[in-house]
Order: sequence, then structure tokens, then C-alpha cells
Amino acid sequence: MVRVATLKAWVDAHRWHSITIGIVVLFVGSLVGGYWIASHLDSSDRDRLARDTLQDMKKSAPPPPAAKYASIDEIPGLPRYKETEQSVPTVEEKPRAPQVAAAASSSSSQATWKRNAVSFADLNAKPLVAIVIDDVGLDRPHSKRAWELPGPLTMSFLPYAKGLHEQARAAHARGQELMLHLPMEPMGRADPGPGALLVSLSDAELKQRVTTALDSFDGYVGVNNHMGSRFTASKPGMETVLKLFKARGLMFLDSRTTAQTVGEQTAQELGVPAMPRNVFLDDDEAPDAVRRRLAETEAVARRQGFVVAIGHPHEATLQALTEWLPGLAAKGLVLAPATAVLRKRNGWD
Repeated sequence: MVRVATLKAWVDAHRWHSITIGIVVLFVGSLVGGYWIASHLDSSDRDRLARDTLQDMKKSAPPPPAAKYASIDEIPGLPRYKETEQSVPTVEEKPRAPQVAAAASSSSSQATWKRNAVSFADLNAKPLVAIVIDDVGLDRPHSKRAWELPGPLTMSFLPYAKGLHEQARAAHARGQELMLHLPMEPMGRADPGPGALLVSLSDAELKQRVTTALDSFDGYVGVNNHMGSRFTASKPGMETVLKLFKARGLMFLDSRTTAQTVGEQTAQELGVPAMPRNVFLDDDEAPDAVRRRLAETEAVARRQGFVVAIGHPHEATLQALTEWLPGLAAKGLVLAPATAVLRKRNGWD
């Protein structure tokens, strides 16, 4: 009995030492076993293990920087600022009363829109076709393709585009007329981009945003609205904006993204040179649809003596214009800058 009790006491005293030694033995055994397994893997097993590890690393790696993409449309997750309100049909004008045209021509001969206009002499020989390309500057490769088309065309630059001065100079050097494409609040949830004019803004904030946009680059003849189906229907807001255009001697092209626009009417009341868009070329971006709109552009030009058609630097639009522009003269039509159509429409020499 004494021996049993003594043995039990010895075991109790050394229990934790035994447990500790057992853990150490197991740990050392696992290291030795792992080394033995790794040393006996053949080369194909090691290669496969390396490949699997690399694939796991790639899956968890962050996306590459946006700078590697040539087009803004290729950058993952970046919103495309695109006019989505082009449901207003083709607009043809009724003959204008001579006294209205005379009243609207009260701007100075040194007005900015005249000073920056692309030279165009023969207003009355043939129907004039002005092609305005909106959203220029964001997608730089497509914008460059647009201003390298045979002109004179009119390039309307968004004020938040990168490298705006450089791009505008390049377009102007190709003989293209320049405009500012001013973001305005639409109906619905479409995003017009940063610095957009909103109906909820105070007069002071509106003036600040317009001034910032107007100062974004120079050499342009006037402004047309980017989106704006809500804002251009607001007379108080349009009055504030158009007064700033008048102070700088600019013209206004109403893109007519809503039938309820008061833009052109308010401009006439304030003495701001203005005109409406007649045709949208690519509200439907399908190539056949763009070609049909170009045919419609020709018909409107013949009926009223001039036409303003707005398009965008989409692939289908650029391709259609590449095919269509060289044959315009043979159809008895003349490609003209937007300011030439403004002058012809209002009877200004």
C-alpha cells in the first residue's frame, strides 16, 4: 500500500512535466514529417503548388490603375456620363419674323461668339449643316477621332474633362469650332457629372458653378446644355445662367432635352444669341439608326435651309460620320460651324 501511494504521488507530481514533454515531441515530429513530405514531392507537385498559390494572390490583388485604360468607357466601375434624355423628336422651325431676328442681333461686333467663330463666308448659296459633337474630352481617343474628322464641325467640351486646354487647342487647330457643354440637372436619376446646375441651388451658388465652368478653358463660341431636362424648364435658373452668358458675349444652343425647355425663349428675351437643336443623331446608337438620323438631317436642311444635328463620340456615330461627310457636297449641302447656322437663321451677315 505504501508503494502504491508513493507511485501515485510521484505520477501526480510529474504529470505536467509529462504533458509538456509530449507536446514537444509531437511538435518536433510534425516538423520532421513536413520536411520529409516536402523533400519527397516531385517537381510537378511543387510547380502545381506554386501555381495555385499565385492564382490565389491574383484573385486577392487590387484592380490595375485607371491610367492603363485608353478609353474612359473601359475603366471598371466608373460611371458613364451620357445624355439619356434624347426623347425629344426632331425640331423644325417655322419662318421667323424679320423684326424678331433684328432684335436678337443687338450683340456687339466684338462679341466673343463672333471673335471665336470659325470663318465662314457663304451663308446663302446652299443649305447649311452644322454637326455638333457633345461630351467631348472625357473619352480622349474617341474625342480625338471626332475632331480629326473633316470639318468644320463643332466640338462641345465638358468642363470637367482632363487636359481640357490641350484638347481644345488640338481641336481648334484642326479647324473645328468650340463650345462648352454645361452639365445641368435632368429629370430622373441620370448623373450629369460634377458641378451640374441644379434647380435647388441658390442664385449665388448657380453663378459660382457657371463661372467655374466658363473659366475651364477658352476659345469657345458659346454653350449648350448637357442633359438639363429639369433645369432648362426652370425660367428663374435659366435667367440667371443666360445673363452670365450675355455678359461674356456668348451664344446659347438649346440641346432641347425636354419639350418644356424655356432656354431659347428666355435667351431671346434677354438678347442672348440662341438657337435650338434640330436632330439628335444617336439617341439610338445602332449604326443603322444613326444613318437614318443623318438622312433626316439632310431632309431638314433642305426644307428649312439649315440644320443643327447633335451627336456624340460613340463608335457608331464616328463611323457613320466618316462615311457620310465626304459625300455631303455632292448632295448640294454645305458643312458649316454652328455660328454660321446662327447667323443664317437670324439673318445676320
